[in-house]
Amino acid sequence: MDDRILEVKHISKKRGNKKVLDDINFFINKGEICGFVGRNGAGKTTLIKIITSMLFPDEGEVIICGKSLKTEREEALRNIGAVVETPVMYGYMTGRQNLNYISSMLKDVTKDEIEDAIKFSNLGIKIDEKVKKYSLGMKQRLGLSEALMGNIALLILDEPTNGLDPIGVFELKNTINTLVKEKGVSIFISSHILSEIENICTKVVFIDDGKIISAQKASDSKKISSEKNMFIKTNSPEESSKIIQSIPCVKLLRVENEGISILINTKLHDIFEVLKKLHDAGINIEGFFELRQNLEDKFIKMMEENINE
Repeated sequence: MDDRILEVKHISKKRGNKKVLDDINFFINKGEICGFVGRNGAGKTTLIKIITSMLFPDEGEVIICGKSLKTEREEALRNIGAVVETPVMYGYMTGRQNLNYISSMLKDVTKDEIEDAIKFSNLGIKIDEKVKKYSLGMKQRLGLSEALMGNIALLILDEPTNGLDPIGVFELKNTINTLVKEKGVSIFISSHILSEIENICTKVVFIDDGKIISAQKASDSKKISSEKNMFIKTNSPEESSKIIQSIPCVKLLRVENEGISILINTKLHDIFEVLKKLHDAGINIEGFFELRQNLEDKFIKMMEENINE
């Protein structure tokens, strides 16, 4: 029990006569990256708002690092950082000013911790530019830096890949891995497109129509495939094929007019690492698609089975 960073116990929530969440139960242990997947409207954001105390449940309890939100709200919330919907930031301020402002609202944030947050944002000299000039990816990095100020144990991310290009998603995934390995932070990350992050998750919780339909360790599940057949859409297929052939353990299957097909073992390689190599070589990537059944396909099948029960 001491390893449990987050416990969600029997959480239910109604909106009008509709039950948005129905007896939700799961937990996250220290060092876990938990993917929370469900289609839009399944109840993901409502639950995240309850965990972050932006909403109150009708029934049930949330425990963070052994502290109950019901009885020890302030102590519990000190252990989490969150990026929910649009991160709190002010366009007329610089990135640095935003971080200083957020730190002033928190307890015991030192100047060194603010500097660490600035370094972590990887914004360089852009940290002193006004946020209204930032790209979506830059705002995402600043939002993460804001969420990480203070000695948190759990980082909560709600649909963090929305609007990011493939390179932005790659950078986000590297950031998540760094947080887990170097800072020991547990991650709870919601998405309706879990194929973008599935190979970094150690646990996956599936939700549909306000109910948990599956919660399992990724390593114990057959629902995450290690080998994928991917199609990378590009207007430079020949040049792309040469780069792919130089990457060990990634197999070139076909070269077509609109792109290339590859076979990639995600235990050895990350598709976003491959995309970054192409991007760094000046290849224009128009899109990429999984040609085998992906996690969303399997999730849809699980939903259909859930409906038919």
